[in-house]
Amino acid sequence: MIFEKFVILAGVLMVHIINGSSLFDFGPEIKPDFMILFVLFFALRKGEMSGLWIGFLGGLLSDAGLGGEEGLGGKIYYKIGIHSLSFSFVGYLLGKFGRTFYNENYLSITIYAFVITLMMRSFTYFLFSFFFYTNLNYSLVICSIYNAAIAPLSFFVFSWVYKLQPAEVIR
Repeated sequence: MIFEKFVILAGVLMVHIINGSSLFDFGPEIKPDFMILFVLFFALRKGEMSGLWIGFLGGLLSDAGLGGEEGLGGKIYYKIGIHSLSFSFVGYLLGKFGRTFYNENYLSITIYAFVITLMMRSFTYFLFSFFFYTNLNYSLVICSIYNAAIAPLSFFVFSWVYKLQPAEVIR
């Protein structure tokens, strides 16, 4: 049990590192968000508590990767908690309510990835706008399309790495 959580935590760190690299980018605007796919995978496969804690830790790492920004008066502002709140909130709700409609096929994975990425990024954008400022460079639809395109392959890789077969999904 403890070892399983440690391996999942190592996966969260690896996904964060991959998100920070430009390996899968097609320019400054076209980049995937693997952390959303990771939270989506575990929320659908393991349930609401996995979606919650993986979303929380993955969101903290995503927020920490943003760094600080200089605001009015030369103060440095850190945005810790914005991604963490949105990832854990959606991860919990998806694990609690979204599993009943989920089927393990490519179309279902693609649709879930598109809708959940769009929801998570919209919620995060709303939180950024509400607490800080409106970021016009924050991509919503393009990232959602990219995540939807790579979601079946990502789910296959995550299933292989974590040895979690679709038959093990608890309904």
